Amino acid sequence: MTETTDGPLADLKAKFPNGVWTTRANARLQDALIEGAGLGRLQPAVGWAARMQATDAPVPFATPQMLLFAGEYPDGWDSGDYAPVEAQADALEKGEGPLAEEAARAGLPVTVVRTPASEGVEGPLLDETELNEALRLGRETADRAIDAGADLLLIAGLGAGAATASVAVCSFIAKEDITTYQPQLRAPGGTVHDAAWMGRIAALRDHLAFNRGFKRSPEALVSRLGGAELGAMAGAIFTAATRSTAMLIDGPAAMAAMMIARDFGLAAPKWCYAPNRSAHPVVVKLAKQGGLADDLGFELDLPDAAALPLGWDLLQTSLRLSQALPMPAKEEPEPEPETPADAGEPIPEVPDETSTPEAAEAPAVAEGPASAEAESEAGEEKPTDA
Repeated sequence: MTETTDGPLADLKAKFPNGVWTTRANARLQDALIEGAGLGRLQPAVGWAARMQATDAPVPFATPQMLLFAGEYPDGWDSGDYAPVEAQADALEKGEGPLAEEAARAGLPVTVVRTPASEGVEGPLLDETELNEALRLGRETADRAIDAGADLLLIAGLGAGAATASVAVCSFIAKEDITTYQPQLRAPGGTVHDAAWMGRIAALRDHLAFNRGFKRSPEALVSRLGGAELGAMAGAIFTAATRSTAMLIDGPAAMAAMMIARDFGLAAPKWCYAPNRSAHPVVVKLAKQGGLADDLGFELDLPDAAALPLGWDLLQTSLRLSQALPMPAKEEPEPEPETPADAGEPIPEVPDETSTPEAAEAPAVAEGPASAEAESEAGEEKPTDA
């Protein structure tokens, strides 16, 4: 993790995690001393965690933090919703309801992030001031959690309005009609809830009539289609990516926010993992387009965030199992041959007797008398003239 972000969000840079660690982690698991095929559908989670932690033997995460974003959308965007977003947020803050209970059982601290309402009529959902406020809220939320020590963020949106906003974002990105990405809705008893489906499509079409043909940018996607809840989530996701912090995401709203964050920086989706992918068309489309690792195969079709506690549990279990697998002993390098104690010591040279100054001078002293004597003898033998 890096230090708290500073400066405009658009000026920040997110680095790509190094995929070589996934390759090394998979190679390590293949060397396990077991007869079976290994971790199966759990292995992609281990490979993803290896990239996040930059190691071939990732360990369980230590300090998770769940961030759930809640905000209001225009009338009709939540048609047929059985639990208004405000009621969901209130229950979570009180620790009530199945999601709060599952999070508590899994040891996940929960923070509900309430965003401003997205109420634009006959125009963008947010004006420039509201847009900047939403992005700043997401950024500050992520910074605060990471500064407090979180090494993994679990991110999702609340409410049907955010899911409808994700349909608008996805249809714009894919350049297809909104009906392609708005799934069938179910009524109690398992029947198709046509009235709710038509209500959401009608409300979205009315909005899109005033929001077509704009130039793509992350700010434009938030202000015109995503609204404050998706905008705050996108700000949090991109901020966490710039700080090299791993994220679990769940549901169509978080998927759409991830793609908006991708427009801020291409590396943002690579720090995300969706342990559960529902059959929602937005999830199917954007998970593939974002290049996410394979999921754990739950295929749960539940409200956003409901699968996060289970995904967290299985991720941690996967990492514990990968650590516990028996591995072959590492080969110790052969020791180098020992060298004798006197090896390498220079052999002392025997000095040449003539090489020293004393030796060089000695013959000169000896030659003096001999030379004089020889000269005297030669002088005696030489005849002289009378």
